[in-house]
Amino acid sequence: MLRGEDVLLIRRSDNGLWDVPGGGKHLLETPAQAARRELREETGLSVGGLRPLGVWEHRHTYPDGNVVDWTTHVFTAAYTGGTAQAQDDAAEARWWPLDNLPTALSEVTQSYLTALRALR
Repeated sequence: MLRGEDVLLIRRSDNGLWDVPGGGKHLLETPAQAARRELREETGLSVGGLRPLGVWEHRHTYPDGNVVDWTTHVFTAAYTGGTAQAQDDAAEARWWPLDNLPTALSEVTQSYLTALRALR
């Protein structure tokens, strides 16, 4: 989610890294529906229109050693109001300037944000 030149990130409770809000898709749910649901579950916020940013295929290793291959659909959306509150599996939710992002990011999250910066 974008608010001017700021992006909303969550700090994951499982590994402490900052990431875009998101998670797994439910059966019969579209990627866009999953993005809306995960944003609401992790931050309490809702959005209007979604714009696809891209699709990334990558491997993720959980702190317990479980390894999964993910296909991640990333969307952008404009901020429409409300206060982000960390919920569900998010330990923290915070707005970050695109020019001053945290360093505790996974490699794939860095690639999402690089693609986002290229849109500016």
